[in-house]
Amino acid sequence: MEILSSVLEKLTLRNFLQAKLVLITVALALGCSQKPELVGTWENTTVPELVQFMSDNSGVIQGKNQQPLVFAWKETAKHSYDLDVNFQGQRKSLKGSVINGFLVLEGEGGKETYAKRRS
Repeated sequence: MEILSSVLEKLTLRNFLQAKLVLITVALALGCSQKPELVGTWENTTVPELVQFMSDNSGVIQGKNQQPLVFAWKETAKHSYDLDVNFQGQRKSLKGSVINGFLVLEGEGGKETYAKRRS
């Protein structure tokens, strides 16, 4: 009887550890695969302009009747981003932040607000 009890205790502990390992693995996979809130398409709230953020940290700004502007972006803090925009062969910097579900981009030319498009 003691042998059976010992085997059951080991199996229970082993099963518990395996279940714990599976849960940790799933949590890590879900946490790592979640894309940043910025990824997707954002619409300017005042003028016809779209900003698209890709998960590979690239993006495109497309205004009506304008050439697309390509940029690279990086997260600098939670809800804060830096964009390096290729504008007519020159590098222009924009600061971005997501506030209350809206994206605000600021640069030399002022500030613009964007709302995220629903898929």
